[in-house]
Amino acid sequence: MRVIARFAGPNGEIAVVEELATGARFYREGGVDQSRVLAGGEAGVDYIRLMAALLGDGGDVLLLGCGGGALATMLHRRGRSVTVVDVNPVSFQLSRTFFWMPHGIECVGADMRAFVRSEARAFAAIGIDVGGPCFSYEEVLEPATVAHVRRVLRNGGRIAINISCEAPDDPAPGRIADRFAAEGLEVWLFQEDTRLSQANAVILASARVEAPSALLALAGEHWSLARLGL
Repeated sequence: MRVIARFAGPNGEIAVVEELATGARFYREGGVDQSRVLAGGEAGVDYIRLMAALLGDGGDVLLLGCGGGALATMLHRRGRSVTVVDVNPVSFQLSRTFFWMPHGIECVGADMRAFVRSEARAFAAIGIDVGGPCFSYEEVLEPATVAHVRRVLRNGGRIAINISCEAPDDPAPGRIADRFAAEGLEVWLFQEDTRLSQANAVILASARVEAPSALLALAGEHWSLARLGL
């Protein structure tokens, strides 16, 4: 490993670290790895690939949270119109300079809660991947914000939310899922194999009827699927 750049960030030092054997790069903030991006810009973690599969059939996509920009890059390369919102605008510069994010992606420096509260556009798909040291999903994705996210989703659209779980029985994904179900969305939970070093949960909140077999086919190995909010 080698550190190729360091910057001051709102949650501590941001470091760009490169894996010498593969050329993959890590976006590390406050000592925590936020992204792993393969050389060229594709995601190096399973949950980003799953989110790209869930959101990739939409037209224009809103992404709340940037990190290394791999999700935005993958969707842009699939022909989607992508808008990325992040409270830390230095993320956009880092993603373009060190993580191969294309310049054709619209980037907005703003708090995601303020953005969805005032945004007039509606999007075919929405991805939420926010976090960091001392981050609270339940505080940021409180019911009023979830209602605004639902408001800017078009009929028939999908919302995919990544939750980094602190333990296999972490209650946060279920509580967040309940808030999206309260907005009249069909809610599914993809749970990553807990034998892996860091488990993620991806919530799918959908404004359409989903087929579980099709969702499982998108997820592939290392993921279980459950319907919530029935």
